[in-house]
Amino acid sequence: MKLYVVFLIWIVCLAGAASAADVGIVAEFPDGSVKTDCVSDLTSGYDILQQSAFDVSWSGSGVFGRSLCKIDGVGDEVSGTVCEWDPNVFWAFFILDGNVWQVASVGAESYTGVDKDVIGFVRSGFDFTFSPTEEPLLKTYEQVCEKLKVEDIKVYVDGKKESGADEDGGKIDVIPGSKVELKINLENLYTDDEDVDIEEITIEGTLEDIDGGSDIEDEINEFDISSEKDKEVTLKFDIPLDVEEDDYDLIVEISGNNERGFPYSQEIEFEVEVNKENHGLIFNKILLDVDGVCGLSSKLSLELINIGSNEESVELAISNEDLGLNNMDKFKLEPENVYIKNYLLFMPENKAGKFPITISAVYGDDRETEIKEINVRCGLKQVAETLNAKSANNNGNLNSGSHHVPEAMNIEENQKLSSLKNKGIIITVALANLFVLSLIIFLIFKFLV
Repeated sequence: MKLYVVFLIWIVCLAGAASAADVGIVAEFPDGSVKTDCVSDLTSGYDILQQSAFDVSWSGSGVFGRSLCKIDGVGDEVSGTVCEWDPNVFWAFFILDGNVWQVASVGAESYTGVDKDVIGFVRSGFDFTFSPTEEPLLKTYEQVCEKLKVEDIKVYVDGKKESGADEDGGKIDVIPGSKVELKINLENLYTDDEDVDIEEITIEGTLEDIDGGSDIEDEINEFDISSEKDKEVTLKFDIPLDVEEDDYDLIVEISGNNERGFPYSQEIEFEVEVNKENHGLIFNKILLDVDGVCGLSSKLSLELINIGSNEESVELAISNEDLGLNNMDKFKLEPENVYIKNYLLFMPENKAGKFPITISAVYGDDRETEIKEINVRCGLKQVAETLNAKSANNNGNLNSGSHHVPEAMNIEENQKLSSLKNKGIIITVALANLFVLSLIIFLIFKFLV
């Protein structure tokens, strides 16, 4: 009994597997014109042709099943369970074997589809062995059915094109903090005469395990491409600053379907190789927290991260003559650690304008330098703004890692006094309010008692 059940399950599984056939169809007509189509998830020759874009006429079912009489109105008239055969020509039926047409050993109705098969039809005469004398135009499955083409993929790392990666995949070299872009050009290969749109195209990119064991993903949501048109889209990935030096898989999955429901899918794999240099510092963040108004202060916050593999002795300098800013900090920074510090900048009271602040970090035996420049403006209605910074390296987002935090913010003595004075006023007001509230409660309690 158990063997019988297992056998039935096996038969059902085979039937399910067979139902997943995608088949291409080629028909060449007497005038030399050729028409193609693709049908998905069918195996019966009859069902495949019935669901195709071809208008097929069949005879009634006889001893040998149905006979194919006409395709798109071309062929023989139906006469009961047979076709009114033309003594000179008939619809010859072929199955593509590699790059060669083979005459089918069964009729079109009895054909059982195999995934990625191409079947062909042509009006042909026959020789003395009753074999067809004509063959349809040879077209492979890719030519017939793969109508969504990945025409080109260009990969850029920090704005520079990678030579080792294209539409076939390849290797992408990055460093921590790199910005990777994949510009993907897709083309609809259907002709304007065929006039078939490819719809609901989706592109998903997955950079596996690169973010502390988690994936980084980007996705282009559904879009359509008309026949003989193309479209370029871009996937973007930011390499974490604290990434481990290793190789990571980047998988790009492209899917869609034509307007008749035939599906398209393709997967392209890239290898992303992360290399850490021995020495490397990068400013992860430089921000001004409030508007810059003359006579008031603004807080400057910065983060400096060591993306190299060596500990660094760092000299951090922040300077602007007009603001009286000439700060120098010296410290050591371990790999993957972050130096975080805040500064109060006081705007001149009677001097509106734009004040460039230079921030530099000098490190290593070769005195390598990471430099940023921001501009802060002050005026009655002007605001502080962070402008583009010129750097040999690129900014990124800090995701994780240990942090080195200095013991205190760098604030000039008069700035400290001003801050303490403001705090004293706030405390005094709070105590006065507390006294008034206590008095009101006491009077209410006394009145009620």
